[in-house]
Amino acid sequence: MESLINKLKGGMDPNFRLFITALPNPEFPLGLLQMCSKVTNDPPAGLRAGLLRSYTPGVMVDQDRLERVDTPLWRQLIFALCFLHSIVQERRKFGPLGWCIPYEYNNGDLQSCMLFLEKHLYNGEISWGTFQYMVSDVQYGGKITDSLDVRLFRTYTKEWLTERT
Repeated sequence: MESLINKLKGGMDPNFRLFITALPNPEFPLGLLQMCSKVTNDPPAGLRAGLLRSYTPGVMVDQDRLERVDTPLWRQLIFALCFLHSIVQERRKFGPLGWCIPYEYNNGDLQSCMLFLEKHLYNGEISWGTFQYMVSDVQYGGKITDSLDVRLFRTYTKEWLTERT
């Protein structure tokens, strides 16, 4: 790919632009990566934008996912998880006021929480303590190292992931 682009480079129109989309891969040519402009997909700005992104078809929550479990509690908890994820992402913008240590949360964290919830609901009644523990101490909390951040995240789950949801 790199040699092909170098061959064509001489005869190209100066306004020509080539866009390549790629996932991180150790076999991606380093020379090509260095001569390109890189664009990343950062989390959206704002709580509303974060929620809208979570509900964008093909990203995280689509109609198929909402219909997987036939209970109103499923949809409410999916929203609560998306809300929690958006809050967590948004707090990063505030530096040390948001989190004592910056943590790299991503859609995989939300995805794993939704998968756990789905499997948990298939097995019958939800155990709120188990669900809160899995979200606050395992899925998201596995990355948290500061004791104040742990306390804050546990508070989030105890308030938002309950029967009242």
